Amino acid sequence: MLSILVAAITSFLIVIIFTPGTIQMLEEKGIYGEDVHKIDRPKVPKGGGFVILFAIVTGLLIVIGMTSFLEQSETVNPALLAALVSILMASMIGILDDNLDFRNRTKVVLPLVASIPMIALQVGTRTMNIPLIGTIDLGILYPLAVVPLMMTFIIDSTNMYGGMNGLESGLAAINSSAVIIYSIMTQVLTDESTSILMDSGIVAAALFGAVSAFFVFNRFPAKILPGDVGRLPIGATLAAALIIGNMDRLAIMLYMPFLLNFVMYLFYRLYVKKTGIEYAKFANVRNDGTLEVTGPFTMYWLFPHLSNKITEKKNVRLLMLIQAVLAYGTVVFLLLTYL
Repeated sequence: MLSILVAAITSFLIVIIFTPGTIQMLEEKGIYGEDVHKIDRPKVPKGGGFVILFAIVTGLLIVIGMTSFLEQSETVNPALLAALVSILMASMIGILDDNLDFRNRTKVVLPLVASIPMIALQVGTRTMNIPLIGTIDLGILYPLAVVPLMMTFIIDSTNMYGGMNGLESGLAAINSSAVIIYSIMTQVLTDESTSILMDSGIVAAALFGAVSAFFVFNRFPAKILPGDVGRLPIGATLAAALIIGNMDRLAIMLYMPFLLNFVMYLFYRLYVKKTGIEYAKFANVRNDGTLEVTGPFTMYWLFPHLSNKITEKKNVRLLMLIQAVLAYGTVVFLLLTYL
């Protein structure tokens, strides 16, 4: 449990301490992004997500160091090392995308690369608990198919389900905290401490500390934007935590809104192609700050479509509320099975 606390506190402090300087540095270098959901579309420092990356990596390395030095252990769980490398590879893809602006097809496929360390070290348990079906032993298909597909989907969907102040960091804080609670309480209720649950909690804790601190600066009105260099490592970290902990049922529920967002987006692209209307990537902002959207074609367009009184700030709060109810409700439901 101490390792989970250390990972969370370390990553939180790094982001809180270094983000103000990062904002100043990005402003001096003229690295800005347009905050599109404001009437005046202000310029906001962009690409600050590398602070999240450094915080996560540092938090995990300190925990690994504790294992190596304080506990006098000659070996480190390969799952943590695989997660660390996958997170770094995802950040490299994010940096390239921020600078080269890949085509959509390339963006979808590239996160497969980040799953290679998890595949190579065969992280995760090959049995899966599938709702309505039961437990299935997938054998070699798990590391070769499930792991890369799961990581790719979570990274891509995390990248897609964003674009409003505080949305990415807020959703990540909720999801990672759900993983931490589940990993700790499962051990408490079963009175059994397992390495996979501990490692899963450690990875999630490093993310939780980082994104919780980043949310302070990223919430409405945002002082800094994460960019792909922040969003892709967030997805990779959550994917790694869920795979390490064999939390397939929790993963399905956590990412149901992300899946719906992806399906709604695909429907929108087909609708644009069929009708010939102009594709709109962002919502329009009325003079009173409320959002006007083309239709219910993404999760973050759903509430503005249903009501003309939804502002960016209110929209993010509603989406975070839905995610919190789903995440914590699922955790409670799963924990009840141990009673």
